[in-house]
Amino acid sequence: MGRKSISHIRKPEILRHTYKVVEEEGFMGMTIGKVATRMGVNSGLLIHYFKSKEGLIMEMVDYLYDSSMTVYLEELKKYTTPKERLEGLLDMVFDTSGTMPQRDAVFWSCYAMGFRNDQIKGKIKSLMKRFIDFGIAEMETWEENGLVKIAHKERAAETILALSEGFGILRNSVDDMATLKEISLFMKKTAFTALELQNIPH
Repeated sequence: MGRKSISHIRKPEILRHTYKVVEEEGFMGMTIGKVATRMGVNSGLLIHYFKSKEGLIMEMVDYLYDSSMTVYLEELKKYTTPKERLEGLLDMVFDTSGTMPQRDAVFWSCYAMGFRNDQIKGKIKSLMKRFIDFGIAEMETWEENGLVKIAHKERAAETILALSEGFGILRNSVDDMATLKEISLFMKKTAFTALELQNIPH
């Protein structure tokens, strides 16, 4: 079978294959050549989209955000009221089942590179800002529907993001499911405190 032409490949496909290579070999082991081999294309075709390995890594940050948000937004479609959406979103953020997107080896490898590379660090900060902006937009909808009244939405969104990031670490570290569920409930209650609610709605 001949190699694919550039007309048949797109950035999302390249990034999906890059994710798999990084998952198996880490960013240190990932090269444009390995991604190209996995896809059955010439390396030059990938360089058409990404000028370097660093450029590919920068795009991976956006891919990590977009792929996780796609899952969250699709899941949120099943909730018909703002109250259900509020409860459902926090259930997803502090999910213990492992079915929702979580911080995995690829994300943490990318995050760690930000300590040595200012451009990647800037991209990670931009990703976090996008999560915060999404949270603020959700809070505005909840407020419009009389569910909450939050004086400092950005601070509340930052607090919930910090809780979710911490929970992501614990979810990969705690083996006892009963303990993990207890932590999940505690963090969810703390999130509701950040939303200036006294109790988790039922």
